[in-house]
Amino acid sequence: MAETMLLLVFCLLLAAGAIIAKERKVAVETQKVAEEAKAKAERENENLRKTISSVKAGTGHWVSEDEWKELVPAQKAADAIEAAGLTLDEAVELAPSTKVLRDNDITEEIIREWVPALKTLSAKGLSARDVVANVEKSETSKPHEWPPIINLNELEGYNFDPGSAELSDQFRTKLRQKSAEIAATAKKYQVDIIEVIGHTDEQTMSGDSSNMDRGLRPVLERKEPIGYLHPADNAGLGLARAISVAKFLEAIPQLEGFTILPMSGGQLILPGDKLTDGNQLGDVKARRRIEIRVRKSNPVAIGVE
Repeated sequence: MAETMLLLVFCLLLAAGAIIAKERKVAVETQKVAEEAKAKAERENENLRKTISSVKAGTGHWVSEDEWKELVPAQKAADAIEAAGLTLDEAVELAPSTKVLRDNDITEEIIREWVPALKTLSAKGLSARDVVANVEKSETSKPHEWPPIINLNELEGYNFDPGSAELSDQFRTKLRQKSAEIAATAKKYQVDIIEVIGHTDEQTMSGDSSNMDRGLRPVLERKEPIGYLHPADNAGLGLARAISVAKFLEAIPQLEGFTILPMSGGQLILPGDKLTDGNQLGDVKARRRIEIRVRKSNPVAIGVE
């Protein structure tokens, strides 16, 4: 019994020793951490004293607690700026540019992407302004859009009697309807000239001699009707028909203010703007047509000596 008690006491002593050793180890580690924290605090205090001394030397007064609270973040910001590879003076100098980048949502990624391109432009003596100007120029240098030709041919009901330049009632009605399209085209392309070109087929005309040379002026001045003209060839017939259409268009309010010029293509020009080779003879309705073209005037100073 006594031996058992002694063994029990021995085990208890061993357990107590282990607990004491563990607590001692924890105490030692805790003391070590406390000493390291104390050393760190002393270093920070020493730096603080140096900073305060330098500030005092520069400003001539002790830094208050509120001032110190502002100095600490400022010092951290200064450290971050220097860590980024900039001096404080450079950061101040670049501040306006940085604000511009921020206001325009220009990220670091965008800047890094554009830097090589900007270096290339700089090496070539070009600025961003030059690039923008070239882009704007390319956008405005698109192929010119030409006004369409309005074609009025016999296949569509714009008929003249053989050898005549008189407008039938049907022709007048259709021409009045077409005038809206002519006016819209002229206004869209901002032109002031409307050309009326008379075209014929290659059927040979026969009859009296022409009075076109002496008869044009009275008809143009409305002193004589269009029937007063007696063309003796297709060139004259094309011109007489163009005059007839032009005079009618001049009286339409939608076309007021435009200069309307009658012209003749005679039998010379095929549909599609090709010169005839003389092999398209006979009755060809598609060739008997009036073409309406619009353009800008080309003022020329004419001197009289």
